[in-house]
Amino acid sequence: MRLFLLTLLLAGCTTGPTIAPMATAPDVFVLTRESPGGFPMKDKLQAEALEEARKYCEARQAVRQVVDSQTSTGWNMTGNTPRFQVRFRCVPQAEPTPK
Repeated sequence: MRLFLLTLLLAGCTTGPTIAPMATAPDVFVLTRESPGGFPMKDKLQAEALEEARKYCEARQAVRQVVDSQTSTGWNMTGNTPRFQVRFRCVPQAEPTPK
């Protein structure tokens, strides 16, 4: 139990993106990319997140299927930074039909 709690605590300190299943839909994954330093890079964030999701699914011999996405544009006084979040499924690749 302690190891589990320690893992959760350390995971909250990482700066890289994490891919996690949604609690309400375990077959849907969530990936969020956030701009370091608050500089607007909306297109880059989106491209990086979609590529990361694609690689995640390919590693599982599946194809990425985007469910939805959200973009937060820009820095404000409350500390929000540009962010792109994508929700996706990994759909098994269709096997080729024998000829």
